[in-house]
Amino acid sequence: MSSPTIRIPPSTATVSVTAFDISEEPSAVCVPAPSFYTPVLPGHEILHLPIFAFLIEHTATGRRVMFDLGPRKDLENAAPAVVEMFKTLPDVAMPIDRDVVEQLQDRGVDLNSINAVIWSHAHYDHIGDVSKFPPSTDLVYGAATVTDTHTVNPASVLLDSDFAGRKSVPINFDETSLEIGGFKAHDFFGDGSLYVLDVPGHLKGHVCALARVTPDSFVFMGGDACHHAGMLRPTSILHQRAPCPADILEATRRSVSAAHFTPLDAEGKFDLAARTAPMLDVVSGMIYEDPVSTAASIALIGAFDASSDVLVVLAHDWSLVPAVGPFPTSLDAWKAKGSKELVTWAFLEESNPAFVFSPKTSRPIS
Repeated sequence: MSSPTIRIPPSTATVSVTAFDISEEPSAVCVPAPSFYTPVLPGHEILHLPIFAFLIEHTATGRRVMFDLGPRKDLENAAPAVVEMFKTLPDVAMPIDRDVVEQLQDRGVDLNSINAVIWSHAHYDHIGDVSKFPPSTDLVYGAATVTDTHTVNPASVLLDSDFAGRKSVPINFDETSLEIGGFKAHDFFGDGSLYVLDVPGHLKGHVCALARVTPDSFVFMGGDACHHAGMLRPTSILHQRAPCPADILEATRRSVSAAHFTPLDAEGKFDLAARTAPMLDVVSGMIYEDPVSTAASIALIGAFDASSDVLVVLAHDWSLVPAVGPFPTSLDAWKAKGSKELVTWAFLEESNPAFVFSPKTSRPIS
């Protein structure tokens, strides 16, 4: 079962989770890396990202919810602040050919069957265009979310149409006594199959989701708790419970810049086995509203990440795309497929698209 530090209540109730990459081509999505983490090495100033959204289906009842929607494809119809951002920030690009609605319909999913949309948080690349869903689809979000639309606050990314004609369901975590892994938890279906977790730091109201896909295996949908696997890994508990493969340990002695990352071994090479803190640090004063809370949340997620029963999927983790894709894809059998073993340390492989630990302008470190 799960790590004793997490203490997930037992249940046989499950959900099915299908992951969609709304970007479809992560290399086309561009954001400035210094806004998200440090250090940023030469040649890696632009961060490329997938944009995940999740269809969650309750096994017992067939009820369906979406966790995040990705961005809308018609940028010109977004809130004015969003349109202006893309006009004025040359390092930001988020082209979408098919939005989540089109990708769902391509998979034969009737939008009328979607009972709720859960926003991990109210940022443009997660909220989608809720108006494309029928009025019967509830909109769910953390109660701390600032829901002022752009007509009230010109800086808001939210539209009146996001809320019009549908039920809004704020989750008040002050009303729950349940905690999982240090996070306040809301039992969404009431049977232990899906928990919405209060995960503060990135933005007011930010939540994650913990889905039970078999009685003893889970998918942790991390939203924007952090934006790169290197902000989460390594940790001492991860080294203990999911040791890095020997070939990656050896390769990082050459591939990871000893000028930027410690500790070093007796030969002056990077020593991954001795590194017990994540490779990348949270940047203050940028994309994370509360950097201290962000770091605390990341540390708690580390216990989930170290559990052999939990697959952590951050909303923008490019490192897992080669092993888990192509998308859309079911995550239900991740444990039987050995997906966790394939993705946990993949971000440190030079061939992985998320590798950012050596200057691109330099030759491999000898």
